[in-house]
Amino acid sequence: MLPFLTERLKAHTIRSLACALALLLGVAVACRRAPSTPVAPAAATRGVTPAPPAHAADAGYELRAPEKGAVDEFLRGNPELRLAADGDHRPGEDGTGVGDLYGVYHPYLVRGDGNDDGLLDFVVGFVRRDSDEGAPWFSVVIFGGRADGSFAPGSFLERDISLADGDISLDRDTIVVTPDVADDVSRRYRWDPAKQRHVFVRDDASEESASAPPSRI
Repeated sequence: MLPFLTERLKAHTIRSLACALALLLGVAVACRRAPSTPVAPAAATRGVTPAPPAHAADAGYELRAPEKGAVDEFLRGNPELRLAADGDHRPGEDGTGVGDLYGVYHPYLVRGDGNDDGLLDFVVGFVRRDSDEGAPWFSVVIFGGRADGSFAPGSFLERDISLADGDISLDRDTIVVTPDVADDVSRRYRWDPAKQRHVFVRDDASEESASAPPSRI
């Protein structure tokens, strides 16, 4: 082969090899995984943070320690409620009310022996924390006394009722819920020893019923 052809062929071969090598290096670089950049975790969806439970002390009553403990335990299990206070009761149109007849009057707190077992029980009203200030929804709950001075967990008697114009009282072993103290109408729950709970008694025929009136009344 002629010398000049050999030189040209050699140069061509070198250029081809250089191109091939560059191509291979490019592919390798392209295939090499880039260092991963830390990605900030997606922000958690912000929902409505539940309000902490209310406390028995918020209502301003002078509760004994066992009563306060029973109410606080109940509120932890029912954080949508708060203990009803005297201020939740609306005065009469003339500015007076039942409270004027008593030295101490709490519309939504009453103590007594509600089941004739010789132990002190107490009945209280609770208010939904999300209800309108002008039209609060109440629930009535009884806490049965125990021999050691503590109280059984609260038991609902009525839920979501209108009681801003009314009150709660005890008549021997009967719990009386009066929606409006200006009216002579009330709902009575008598203790039933056989059923070991209070049952609704209809005033019209003194008929006992295991079912309480519907809510939102």
